[in-house]
This record gives sequence, C-alpha cells and structure tokens, in this order.
Amino acid sequence: MSGEMIILPRHHPILKTTLEHQLSLAKEVKEQDPKLDSKEKKKLGTVSMTFYDFENSHYKVEIQPKKSSILTVSLKMPCFSSIENEGVTDVLEKDYKDLVVDTAKGYDVSLGFDVMDLPIDEKKLMNLVVSLKENLVTAPLLKYFNALLSGSPLSDRFSFDLRPDTTMFIVPSRDRVTVTLRISFENEVDREVAEIFLKDYKDVQRRKVGVAPPALFSVEPPIELKGEEKGTVGFISFAVQKTHLRKPVVCAAALVNFRTFLHYHLKCSKAFFHSRMRKKVREFLKVLNRAKTDFEGETKKKAKKTASGRHFVKR
Repeated sequence: MSGEMIILPRHHPILKTTLEHQLSLAKEVKEQDPKLDSKEKKKLGTVSMTFYDFENSHYKVEIQPKKSSILTVSLKMPCFSSIENEGVTDVLEKDYKDLVVDTAKGYDVSLGFDVMDLPIDEKKLMNLVVSLKENLVTAPLLKYFNALLSGSPLSDRFSFDLRPDTTMFIVPSRDRVTVTLRISFENEVDREVAEIFLKDYKDVQRRKVGVAPPALFSVEPPIELKGEEKGTVGFISFAVQKTHLRKPVVCAAALVNFRTFLHYHLKCSKAFFHSRMRKKVREFLKVLNRAKTDFEGETKKKAKKTASGRHFVKR
C-alpha cells in the first residue's frame, strides 16, 4: 500500500456530474436535426435536486425547461455571513459578475446561466461553478496571502467558524501568516484518535516539510491566541511564509480542507481498529472451538453400533 497522503477531491462530484450532463444534453438538443418529429427530438429535462457538502454546506440545482433554459446553482454556507466582507464580495464581483443572479430563498448565493446559450467558455464556466464553495471559503485566506506577497501585510487578526466545532484563526505578521484551527469533537473516542493523529502529523511534517508550511499541534492555545477558549482536541497551526505561496490558491484550499481531511482519516482509523478487533475475535473463537471438552473434562468418544444395533464404546 502506498505511503502517500490521501487528498480528498476539492470539488463536489454530484455537482460536477450534474453540470456535465446538463451541458452535454443542451449541446445535443442544439445540434439535432430541426426536421425531426417533435416526438423524436431530445429535450432538456427538469432538474431539482439538493445535496450536501462538507462544512455543513449544501447546494440546490434547478432547471425548469417549460419556463426557461436557465440552470440555477444555489449554495448555503453557515460561515457565509462571517466572511462576506473579507474578500467574498470581491470574488463574486470579479469572477462571477456574469453568473450571479437573485439569491434563492434560504441560500447565500445563486448562480444562473442559459445552458442553450452559455455566457462564457464552457470549460471556464464549469470550473467557476464547481469551485464556487472553495473560492468563497478561501477568499479571506487569499486576502491575507496576497497582502503578504505584495509586501504590505495586514495587521488585524480575523477568525470565523469554519464548522460548528472548528474555528479558523488568521494571524498576520511581518513575514508570515499563521493559520490556526481550533478543533473539537463530541465523541470521546474521536477526541483521543484525533489527538494521536495530529501529534503524529506534526512530527511527520517536521521531518518532511518540503514546500509545505510547518505544522504545530498543542492542546493549549498558541502564543498568538493567548486567552482564547480551548477546544476539546486542541489547536493545529500552520506558519505560511512567502516561500510556501508559489500557488496561493492551492495552499489556501489545502488549509480550508484540512478539517475534512482529518475527519476522513479519523473514520478510516476507526474502521481499521474494528477490522483488527474482528480478526482477533475470530482467532479467539477458533482456539475456544479446538478446546471444547465433555463434562468430565475428557474428549468425547465416538459411540459405535454392532450389527444387531447395540451401542458400545471402544476402550
């Protein structure tokens, strides 16, 4: 088995598959022969689906062909109101100005476009839509990273709840931006396994740091967060310097997805523990079955029959 780190997909597979299917279908509808009978012609199908993503966020994808060929993608994120003024508005105005539509009820942002007449290149459109959540959540980080790269680092600390049990702190300084996650778990077993994993992760990062920012795990708040409440697991901090920002977007995405990465490996570890326990139980059962005896403590002897049907035990 490879020793490489498992990286989870950055985009939601259901959203990507749905968009690809709808765009492919729209292309077939446009290219089909107009002389075909109406019963033979392909038509856009009605879509109305809701699905969930990490960080307690969820999407809604809709298209009503009888009304219009506009496909709408809406996103709800619990942390949206906290980060809206920290670069999110700028991202929407700069990258999504041709796609933003009136926000659907109960959601934070909605994108809409005509599948029969795309406003921009199809590949670019796909990338923007499937990356919507990542682009919004990483906006605060990129704001601080870009300021560091420009030589004019920001001075104010910023924090927001990435999840109900995880808070992200962004602490700038002259030569780095320290990103810290305060992590909590309700389950006692999850807490113990997560703490062991994070301690080992810190040691591995120290030995194989490469171009990745060094990690530091502590149960108590780090110096820059002195006075903050403790999490049930602890704090994991990443010191991001200019040398780590060759690809700021990739770096920001990795930091935002770290909590999900941790949760994934936590579940994998528990599944491994259970498989090992089941294996041990099977081995113990085999030993017990081999040790079965009769009531007198002796191995049961097989009874045999004579030709007349009488039983006898061979001595």
